[in-house]
Amino acid sequence: MMQSDDSSSAPYRPRYSADESSDVAFENDQRHRRCMGRKRRAAIIILLVAFIIVVGGFTRVYLFFVGVRGGDRLTYDRQTSFKRIETSSLLGRWKNKILDKAINGAKADSNGFFEISDDEWLEMKHETKTMIDLQDGIGGRTSYLLSESGANINSNVWWIDNWKINFTCQNKVSIGGKWLCDPSRIITMADEKAKSNRPRGRKKRHNQQKECIVYISGGWVMEFSQQFLDYSLARIFELHSGQVGEDPLACEVHIFTPDGQQVPDARDGLFVHHWGFRPSNKESMGLAADNTTTIAFKTLDETIAELKHSGRISILALDCESCEWDIYSDILALDEPIQQVLLQMHGTPYMANELFLAMQEAGYVIFHREAEFSGSGEVYDYSWLKLSPSFFNWKV
Repeated sequence: MMQSDDSSSAPYRPRYSADESSDVAFENDQRHRRCMGRKRRAAIIILLVAFIIVVGGFTRVYLFFVGVRGGDRLTYDRQTSFKRIETSSLLGRWKNKILDKAINGAKADSNGFFEISDDEWLEMKHETKTMIDLQDGIGGRTSYLLSESGANINSNVWWIDNWKINFTCQNKVSIGGKWLCDPSRIITMADEKAKSNRPRGRKKRHNQQKECIVYISGGWVMEFSQQFLDYSLARIFELHSGQVGEDPLACEVHIFTPDGQQVPDARDGLFVHHWGFRPSNKESMGLAADNTTTIAFKTLDETIAELKHSGRISILALDCESCEWDIYSDILALDEPIQQVLLQMHGTPYMANELFLAMQEAGYVIFHREAEFSGSGEVYDYSWLKLSPSFFNWKV
């Protein structure tokens, strides 16, 4: 067929000219493509390297300011959901100040023992206030159950109604038959105080005086002393990630046994003294009829002065078969208060309310109470924690 001559249609033109379709042109085109590909790959690599450098730089700057570098680390306190930064960096210190403000009420009211949010602490104060107010009413209504003649009158009813737990310790732990409020915090505070008291340039704390002293006399001395020292060691290793130097103990346990009671085998941190505690108003305690000493006794104040432990006793655990009804006044008369007092109560004397009221007025709250089954009458284990007077400011 003959192609019609249509002036409106565009003339046909090949895609490539003869020169553009030549072998030389093809080689030049391939060379150009390879060159552009290499440039693109080089540009991508350069951008990736620059990106990595920039991200790494920002990461180092961020970690520098939050303090997670070198020996700095985040610590988690069991008493609270707050994470504290152990650091010397500016931002880390600023964050810690914010946390301190958020838990300032609890720290002030507990002499630094608790680190709990203010909202939670106020709720705990309210619960304690409610229990104390309740006890005030119950004490007045049941005081007739205590006989001034010394005979017990419905003493079991009195114990059921009176002096129950009035403070919630969130980390209450049983060690060797004794209930303590957050013993890990006791050890942590002792370790921090020992660190602050250590001379500069001295990393080891060998032979340094302990900032945590435990006194125990009577009842479960073997179990408690061994288990508490084991617990203390484990806590120190946890705090220092296993690097504790020559002396890993933060606490000392002192056993007082006047009557040849069996004591644990010797070990670091354990001390045995062959005398017991007597109330200061019982000077004849331990004396025979001819005024010769049969059993060695000393007052609590004499013991602390002799051993130079003033201001460092964290725990006092006594099971002295009814001497607690007299010795409590000696405990409260000490120049430096004891942080936690554990007493086993025997019988129900007419002045039972006086002991509990005196402990409460001195700033002690009850965080544990447990009845012991005994054929000799009522026996109750009590654990008290010393709080600051500001805790009892009931603006809650």
